[in-house]
Amino acid sequence: MKEANEKRENRPWKILELILFVVSLVLFAIVFSKNPKTTDAACLNPFLYWIYALVVLALCVTLLFPLVGAFKSKKKLLRLIILILAVVVIVGGAWLLAPGTAIDTNASNVTAGTFKFADMVLFVTYLLVCGAIVTLIWSAIRNALKK
Repeated sequence: MKEANEKRENRPWKILELILFVVSLVLFAIVFSKNPKTTDAACLNPFLYWIYALVVLALCVTLLFPLVGAFKSKKKLLRLIILILAVVVIVGGAWLLAPGTAIDTNASNVTAGTFKFADMVLFVTYLLVCGAIVTLIWSAIRNALKK
């Protein structure tokens, strides 16, 4: 009985997931079939808007579930606050360290802020990759020592 209720509760999420996948697949097929030669091709616009919508949806869901879970106990709320502060410190530190040095490009509308933002994103990515590698090594060592 409990499994049937869980399946019924998960069904709307599965349907939404299937719809999102099918729309993505159709848009990808349209772009692939037209084979645009430049980035200015009109067939890319709906595809790009769909990607933006999926990124916004992913961000909303990623932020929504921890927020809902955080209000269930004070310990989870404190962890969420610490996590938010850590993200602000990491992104802010990367922004301060990013040089934003301009490079020669063909695009004329690239500003100094764009270069600084790109450098900041690269620094945050480097830090996250290094953190993932350290975590993998640490968990392997910890699991080996537990046995």
